Amino acid sequence: MREDSGIPFESQMEPLEWAKFIVKTRSERNYESAFSILSASAIRGSPDAEFYLGLIYSRGQGVRKDLVAAKHWFELASAKGNLGAMYFLGKMYSKGYGAEKDHKKAASLLNTPATMGDPRAQYELGLIHFDGDSPEKNLSYAVIWFTMSAESGHSEAQFILGQLYKTGYGVDQNTDKAIDWLTSAAMNRHRGAQLLLSNMYDTGDGVPVDKEEADRWYRMGDDEVISAL
Repeated sequence: MREDSGIPFESQMEPLEWAKFIVKTRSERNYESAFSILSASAIRGSPDAEFYLGLIYSRGQGVRKDLVAAKHWFELASAKGNLGAMYFLGKMYSKGYGAEKDHKKAASLLNTPATMGDPRAQYELGLIHFDGDSPEKNLSYAVIWFTMSAESGHSEAQFILGQLYKTGYGVDQNTDKAIDWLTSAAMNRHRGAQLLLSNMYDTGDGVPVDKEEADRWYRMGDDEVISAL
């Protein structure tokens, strides 16, 4: 470590990169210095700094949580093409966090990072098209985005796809695909998928009854909790 104008940062990192690292790793004792660096860079128009200030305010990292301020910084960074800001701003409009819920605006913001391969944005777009109250509802689009997200390892998307194929809602019912996606989600530590698989094997719901397999999936989540203690 070295000191520069009273602001500590890793000797091999530029100040802005160091500040971003602090926000990412949630290193609380360095929040004040990171905030100072990010603020100065944002004033100079850095979209990265604007995005990370948005994160700081949205999470309340070293400052009081302020979704209005977060939205302001995300908007500035998003307008300059920052994909992370587009994702978070889109999610704010999708959920109504710090902004009036607007599925159309959310979908527009999420489309770019989703198209660029962000599984989180793909999942959120899937939810928007899946939502029965959304004017953007389109089950075919929802399945496309959920599939893209699931293929990138997003456990919630995998879990939803598994349920869709299990019930035949929005897709042709396919138990094999349902098991495949639920298994992927369960192996990604999705407790809901673990419990659903356990129940399916316990009751013979679409699969042969297999008490040992049912018990294995049920205990998997408990084993993970115990190992984390």
